Formats: sequence, C-alpha cells, structure tokens
Amino acid sequence: MKPSVLFALIISLGLNAQAWAASVADSIKIENPYVRMVPPGAPATAAFMVIDNTGSQDHALVSAKAYINKVTELHTHIHDNGVMRMRQVPKIDLPAGQKTALQPGGFHIMLINLTEPVKEGQHIKIDLTFDDGSTKTIDAIGRPLMKPMMGGKGHMQQGMMSGKMLSNGQNTHAMRLVMHANPALPNLTGIAVKNAAELGLSAEQVTQIKAWPKAHSQEMSRLFNEIQTLEKALIQDALAGESKAELMKKFEKTLALRRQVAETKIDCRDNMKKILTKEQFDKLASIYPMM
Repeated sequence: MKPSVLFALIISLGLNAQAWAASVADSIKIENPYVRMVPPGAPATAAFMVIDNTGSQDHALVSAKAYINKVTELHTHIHDNGVMRMRQVPKIDLPAGQKTALQPGGFHIMLINLTEPVKEGQHIKIDLTFDDGSTKTIDAIGRPLMKPMMGGKGHMQQGMMSGKMLSNGQNTHAMRLVMHANPALPNLTGIAVKNAAELGLSAEQVTQIKAWPKAHSQEMSRLFNEIQTLEKALIQDALAGESKAELMKKFEKTLALRRQVAETKIDCRDNMKKILTKEQFDKLASIYPMM
C-alpha cells in the first residue's frame, strides 16, 4: 500500500473514531434549569429548562431521572375540547441547531411521588437521557413559581375585596382588614386567574372563577369590618376591667364571624373544584405560593 493511501486511511479512521466517540449529550447545552417549589404534602412538581441542541442532527430527550421523587416522566399539554390537559409523552424532540424550551404550559419534566420537599435555592440532580443512550447530569435549582406579595408583618396580601387581588398602595385600610381577618386558608381565585394559561383554563372557566368573588366581596368586606370593630371593642373592654365572662362572650362573637369567613373560603374552594378538572385543580394546588 502506498504511503499516501495509508496516511489517508489512518486520518479517515481517526476522524470516524472521533465521530463515534462523540455523543448526543456532548452536543447538548442546558440553560436555566429549575424545579418548581410546591406546598408541603404536594405529590408532584415539575422541572423546566432550555435545551440547546448545538449539533447538526435532530435528536430527542427520551427520559429523565431525579433523586427527590420516585417516578419521573416527560410531559406536555394538549388542547382537548377547549381545555388544555397534561399528557405524558415518550420523547421531546430536539431539532438540530435549535433551542427547545421546557416551560409551564408546554413540555416539562414531571417529578411524581416526591420523597422530600423542594426548598428555595436547593440543588437538585437530574439525569437526562437522549436518543443515543447518552446521559447528561444537570443541577436544577429549587425556586418558587411566583413570589407571594408580603405585607409589613409578613402576611400574604391576598383578598376578595372588589373581586380581585389587592396590590401595594391600593386601599391600605382594606388590605389590613383582609390580612388580619383572613383565616389560614388558601385564596385560590387570584392565583387561578393569573395562571390561567398554565392551568389550561378556557375563557368560560375564567369567567366562572371571577364570578365567585364578585358575588361574595360585599359580604366578606362586611365580615372583615365587623371582626375589626368587635376586636377593638374587646381590647378596650379588657383594659377597662370588664369581667372574664363578659369578655369571653364578646370573644365568641369574633370567633363566629371568623368561622363565617372560613366557611366562605372553603365554599370558594369547592366552587373552584367544580369549575376545574381534577387535573387542573391538582396543578393549581401545586403552584399555589406558600407563605
């Protein structure tokens, strides 16, 4: 064999060996991976990221494995009779030279049957497996989907006043009433409307959800004001030396009003469960921001 031919053959074999040695994982870059925090006891959460296929050939993500849960699946959302529903998929296509976003309302990695809570800033190891069998391990960060609005004393600023969430600077007196009188029960309306796209809500569902606080805001406002008035009087009577028996009678009245607030909020939750599908409600519970 001529030296020139032998040299060309060696070069060719060397290049082919390099091509064989390269894996899909080597050509994949991961941007901004994170795992969504969920309320304590929630059974599942999701991981999101941007997957950049820098190679010249199409590939696919075929599976994933995390270490804070028992089952990990690839999911997407589909439209079903005007409602967006979550579905498991066998793979997520990664076109050559393109970035594929795993994001709320689209493709994502579901972490099911959590074995530990996701903490803010926590580093969560996830193994990504591609269509050639190669694997890339990433470090996803635990983070909340959205920050709760906090008041001066750390209370979540949520309410049913005027049928919408109240923001800083809007009716400060009413906000203080809401924060003080609200029992420790979830305020789902504002969160559901704000995340309508991710939850896959139809226009009709959003309309039905908004109708509840509009129908009950006046009654809730009345209860909040009565609670504040009674509790102010209770403080004054206690300082004036009124007997324990009389003070307890007035205290029971405030408890009765707070019970009405709690019952109304539970009714609101039950109404939400009627409007949403089970899948949508479970997802709403998973994205509900905790204090």
